[in-house]
Amino acid sequence: NREKCYFDLHVGRFIASLSLPPADPQAPHPTLVDAILLVGCYFSRAPSLAGYESGLLAAANSNLSTSFHHTDRLHDFIRASNLIAFYYFCKGLYPEAYQQIITSCHMAVTCGLHQIPSSAWTPMGSGEDDDKFLPYPADVVEQGERIHTFWQAFCLDKMISMVVNRPAHLLGGPNADPLLQISTPWPRLLSDYETGTVSDIDKKSITNLYLNQMSSLPGRLETLASLRSQGYALVYKAVNLLSDRPTAQEILVTDSAIQTFTSRLPHLMNSGDCGEIPATPGLSPINYRIVTIHTLAHVASLILHQHGADVSARRRCSTAAQGIAAVIGQLSEMDYQELFIGLGHLWFMAGRILLTIAANANGSVAEQNRNWALVIISALKRVSMVYLPLGFQLRQLQQML
Repeated sequence: NREKCYFDLHVGRFIASLSLPPADPQAPHPTLVDAILLVGCYFSRAPSLAGYESGLLAAANSNLSTSFHHTDRLHDFIRASNLIAFYYFCKGLYPEAYQQIITSCHMAVTCGLHQIPSSAWTPMGSGEDDDKFLPYPADVVEQGERIHTFWQAFCLDKMISMVVNRPAHLLGGPNADPLLQISTPWPRLLSDYETGTVSDIDKKSITNLYLNQMSSLPGRLETLASLRSQGYALVYKAVNLLSDRPTAQEILVTDSAIQTFTSRLPHLMNSGDCGEIPATPGLSPINYRIVTIHTLAHVASLILHQHGADVSARRRCSTAAQGIAAVIGQLSEMDYQELFIGLGHLWFMAGRILLTIAANANGSVAEQNRNWALVIISALKRVSMVYLPLGFQLRQLQQML
């Protein structure tokens, strides 16, 4: 279930570290252990374990405060805070999730996780300062874990902010404040860091999305975590642009970035050749792990062009809507058990746009957009049986019909 909450760590090291005394600096901070157990109980769906959630949440928050006040193992603080925010989000406690992800983002920036200079690791030089909130990473695996932690916070920040309609906190890209600009490279597989196959020149990050530059080195395949982070960056950029009266040039640059991103996505019927994305399960027509990424691309385009009055904008909206409906049409019933809750919110955003377009159109255009929205509503109904809080978004769309 780690990929459902965008969480990754070196499993072998983590398990080994559990045998150390809790106060040992090399042991995981108790807040991280509590948070992992909390999310594990949630995903178990077992009534016998659900009763432990309130106690684990209280313990995780108490130990989170202890970690903060003693500046103790702050990387674990950020990881635990991310997981707590994710838990709140899944439970439909959106204001709490938003406040928690603010905590994660502020600490991530304070600790410099937004500006990790490279995927590769080098020993600390004699002139470098180790007197920081986070000590210098011990090796490349630890550096890779920090990169993954940052992008987990980034994705959750974007998703939660869009759901509550509030500003996100980890911003990057054109015109960002240099002190807050994101330069941490896109995440690779943890096995890439462990085997030393990351490179010092493999440092493309969020600004490269808008320069039509491939995020990976030539010949290197993307990873699920990297594509997911890029997708969330583009969706939030589209949302943010529409609230700021963008110039034609800004729309053009963002649209070009979305098209470049879309052109590089792995096929939905994946053979297992994209980073950590395994081959498509036996009876499923598509790989559910890639569904969110394809949906992010389509939703970004739909958001960006929803108010366009020209033929090109209407065509882009139609293409995006068709893409979302086509992906949904290929999901098997078992896939819905494996999907990330954020996908339901992306469907809601798309459905709301399509029904708004339908309400302001006539004839075949209105009918077509309403039919696409009905496909989304049907999918949202299925996924809301897994994530009950999505029932609220489902009812909102049904009321718009």
